[in-house]
Amino acid sequence: MSEFDKGVFCEAAGDDTAVAICASFDYTDAAVAGVSSGLDVFYLLFAGAMVFFMQSGFAMLCAGSIRQKNVKNIMLKNILDACGGALGFWSIGYAFAYGGADSGKKGFIGSSNFFLSDASSGGDYIGWFFQFAFAATAATIVAGTVAERCKFEAYLCYSIM
Repeated sequence: MSEFDKGVFCEAAGDDTAVAICASFDYTDAAVAGVSSGLDVFYLLFAGAMVFFMQSGFAMLCAGSIRQKNVKNIMLKNILDACGGALGFWSIGYAFAYGGADSGKKGFIGSSNFFLSDASSGGDYIGWFFQFAFAATAATIVAGTVAERCKFEAYLCYSIM
């Protein structure tokens, strides 16, 4: 049995019923494209939220592995990782990673899209959130490794970089 080719069917359509069927094909294709785009955005938002929730898990792990007197300090570090990571990744991090270089030159880092200036759709912002969640979580992992081992000021210097 051969596959149905809607292009051939619609070219040969002569009566009103066939024309209506071809119009419904176009409507169905547009609806499927819209649902597919929505599912992509939902999946990235859901996955980014799950990665971002890893920060709370790392915070609990850090709090459980240090002395009680330093718990407030490590929690502050974790909150600052999320907040500072958002500002840093929004301003320059995303541009360095995904800004793109000039087409004529081979660049090491991106040179455009600072402060998400080139973002034009919801998909761009969802992509930023997904990548930010990974960047902030990576910084939070380091907060646990240096817990009780370095001063707060030294950690802030690291975290900014």
